[in-house]
Amino acid sequence: MIDFRDVVLDALTSALANTDGAPDRAGLAKALSHPKDQSMGDLAFPAFPLAKALRKAPPAIAAELGATITAALAPDGAIARVEVVGPFLNFFAAPGVLLADLLRSLDDGSFDSFCHADERERVMVEFSQPNTHKVFHVGHLRNVAVGDALQRVYRARGHDVVAANYYGDFGVDVAKCLWWLKHEDVGTPPAIGRGAWLGKAYAATTARLEELKEKDAVAFEALHTELRAILADIKSGDTEMARLYAETRQWCLDEFAEVYGWLDVHFDTDFFESELEEPGHAIVDEYLAKGVFEHSQGAIVCMLDAYDLGPALVRKSDGTSLYLTWDLVLARRKFDEFGVQRSLYVVGAEQTFHFKQLFATLERMGYERAVDCRHVAYELVMLPDGKMSSRKGKVIPFFELRSALRDAIDSKMRSAERGSRDDWTEEQWETTIDRIAVACLRYGMLSVSNTTRVIFDIDAWTNLEGESGAYLMYGLARISGIFAKASEDPRSAAIAKGDLAAAATLAPAFGAEAERALLTHLLRYPRVLAQVEAQADPSFLASWLYDGAKLFSRFYHDCPVLKAEPDLMGARLALVRAAERVLSGGLRTLGVEPVAQM
Repeated sequence: MIDFRDVVLDALTSALANTDGAPDRAGLAKALSHPKDQSMGDLAFPAFPLAKALRKAPPAIAAELGATITAALAPDGAIARVEVVGPFLNFFAAPGVLLADLLRSLDDGSFDSFCHADERERVMVEFSQPNTHKVFHVGHLRNVAVGDALQRVYRARGHDVVAANYYGDFGVDVAKCLWWLKHEDVGTPPAIGRGAWLGKAYAATTARLEELKEKDAVAFEALHTELRAILADIKSGDTEMARLYAETRQWCLDEFAEVYGWLDVHFDTDFFESELEEPGHAIVDEYLAKGVFEHSQGAIVCMLDAYDLGPALVRKSDGTSLYLTWDLVLARRKFDEFGVQRSLYVVGAEQTFHFKQLFATLERMGYERAVDCRHVAYELVMLPDGKMSSRKGKVIPFFELRSALRDAIDSKMRSAERGSRDDWTEEQWETTIDRIAVACLRYGMLSVSNTTRVIFDIDAWTNLEGESGAYLMYGLARISGIFAKASEDPRSAAIAKGDLAAAATLAPAFGAEAERALLTHLLRYPRVLAQVEAQADPSFLASWLYDGAKLFSRFYHDCPVLKAEPDLMGARLALVRAAERVLSGGLRTLGVEPVAQM
């Protein structure tokens, strides 16, 4: 597939081939930019970086370069013309040539290959990591959205991806939940939302402990002793507490499966905290014997003073392991058993110090693959009135969130005047509402960078007109509508069924600003995927999709498709087809399945 940026770089490199001191290709690439005003071209190059080497004023350099490049342009090439404006060279793409090439690459499958990384690897992306016996709430969904989008992008880039989940199904927080169920009258568990019900038990015991800590130290310690006894009961196997644990754990796993099913999230492998305690003890003993770990005040630590990270606690003084211990086990298992070359951990930014200690400890253990581990940090999801907290029960449970999203979209869809839906079945309506809800949720979580906090605002997130997942879905539905209408008119139907790639080169009038803007935006998709991979931040893809939806809306308004003359209609239908293919592919990579109608 033709990459217009590469074509321009080829032209610049050729024109400067005999110029001593000129920037190399990489330097020229850094100077290229996309003009904000489409009338100024599709790519701009400033002559300032050449002033020192050529000892001339930038406007004079631009004029000479422009003349040299223009003289070498091929009549049927990807560069239509070069305009010199002061010190800038503005390059205009030949839209018909680029569009025809894009469509052919989409049809023959080479577009997918063009999106691939030069070096493809086996990569594990660990994300979600929910805790059983706690409520799965809106805050957890940012992790799911970031992690799932990343693993989809890695697949689109040609990598061999292992999507992994790590369930926190053991530990003192589980014991807190079970203690409350055993000692308090909790009533009958609900049929739906049992995770939230269990989460209330966890929060209640946590509140009890905080109260006792302030008022009754003896009772506080006695309750902690009971929690430790619960964990021992669970590990012993055939006890009433072990059976209660197994039953409630399965409730949570079943609910997680429903969450992932609704979001269309799939994992290739699962890890469970409950399976890591014994391997954790073994790894601590192994590296204590090797002298890498050492005793400190009754506990066992790995000293990380050389990394300015202090001591990393790997076993507490009471003999219990910690998250760091279990992550040491998993880190080695990921590389040794799964044969991955890179390991990504999608975990909140509040755990940054933990992962610094983890990777440094792996290095001290002599594990060379530590450098291939990466913590993908993201900021919290906030409610409009502040931070969520599972401990305090201040959260929006997933099932309540899903219902609220669906209700908001249902209401707005019914009041929106966007054609008749009288012939829709109930199933079609419900499926459409679900898909739009997922789009709103995913886009809301991914519309800002990982380093920016997300404010969950259900009204803004479900806005059918503004910056939302619903707006992206509407753009794709509008494209489907164009082809549906085209098939009803014999004149346009014949063109739509013809060779649209060939049609793209036939219209002399094709190449209006709105047409070029949309086309060049579509051509940037492979670079956007590369940027997401490099930064481990799906917000670049979300932003590209939103900009694409806006550009298509502008094109739709400025450039009538089905009322154009035949040649121009063919070129515009070709552009619409390319937009449908590329934008829908981008949406699916974000984790959103488009709808044909809204």
